[in-house]
Amino acid sequence: MQYRRFGSTDLTTSEVGFGCARIGGLFQGSSRAELVTLLRRTFDQGVTFFDTADMYTQGESERLVGEAFHHNRDRVVIATKFGYRSPAQKRLLNHVKPFVKPLIARLGLKSQQVHAGLRGAVSQQDFSPAYIASAVEASLRRLKTDYIDVYQLHDPPVEVLEHGEFVESLELLVRQGKVRHWGVACHRQDDALVCLRYPSLASVQVGLSVLEQAALDAAIPRAAERGTAIIARQVFASGLLTRRLDALRLDEIDADPELAARKRDQLAAYASIAEHCGRSRAEMALQFALARHGVSVVLLGISRDEQVEPTLRALQAPGLSAEEQQLLTASRRTSLVD
Repeated sequence: MQYRRFGSTDLTTSEVGFGCARIGGLFQGSSRAELVTLLRRTFDQGVTFFDTADMYTQGESERLVGEAFHHNRDRVVIATKFGYRSPAQKRLLNHVKPFVKPLIARLGLKSQQVHAGLRGAVSQQDFSPAYIASAVEASLRRLKTDYIDVYQLHDPPVEVLEHGEFVESLELLVRQGKVRHWGVACHRQDDALVCLRYPSLASVQVGLSVLEQAALDAAIPRAAERGTAIIARQVFASGLLTRRLDALRLDEIDADPELAARKRDQLAAYASIAEHCGRSRAEMALQFALARHGVSVVLLGISRDEQVEPTLRALQAPGLSAEEQQLLTASRRTSLVD
């Protein structure tokens, strides 16, 4: 495992981090004990950066991270996010989850069936000073800690970023010692450029993959020039870059049939490049993200123990050659994500 400076901050992180969005959900077969063991195992393998959010699995993701690391808190970097208010239905689901989860497994219910019952339960966003003050306390309790290393706005609208009402509240949390650094997990690449106007901003989180290279145009170069830490997410394009093409249905690729067909062609081209270079698609996708100048940490979505070894094996692969870099960046000309 290699380690990198987290932008211009005093933090050092593993070059890959654990993206915790999928741990603790209703449809995950693993028990709480197994998930805590999974988190600790990745730490034993050298991973020190754990990225979660208060909305992930109705707060269970934060609780699992807290359970895993409250005894060696100073050896990990915990990043979490705020800004979404869960509707009443989802808050209720969190309270009954320990009883409902075994029942769902016994009845063989699918996620679509349960989520259909929550239709209309849309999470609202809130970045007001009052909400920030309450949200950080709730996250600290779930994480079993008295400070958060990186506290991030979660997909804020550009209007919120432009107004900047949140800055004073976050800077107060830093002065109080409850937050070490603050950042923004950006919904759109252009949002990162708006964030850079704030001097106390420490990090931006953006999507980056072979299929989504838009952040390379301005967001990543300008953030790197400023010394802002860059957290890269979705490097496997939500699994599209690693799954077998013949096992992917068009509706799994994109809801728009025409766009899905075009994406499938792009995935096929990527698979051909990987084969030409003698690479697995997973290692090529990971090495592509790691090679971007200024990227501090690349998030990996791990939810099961059997994913750890293949993922870390891809990490140990040689860096991209000049030819490989050229082939992958040339594919931007046909990129489907602007």
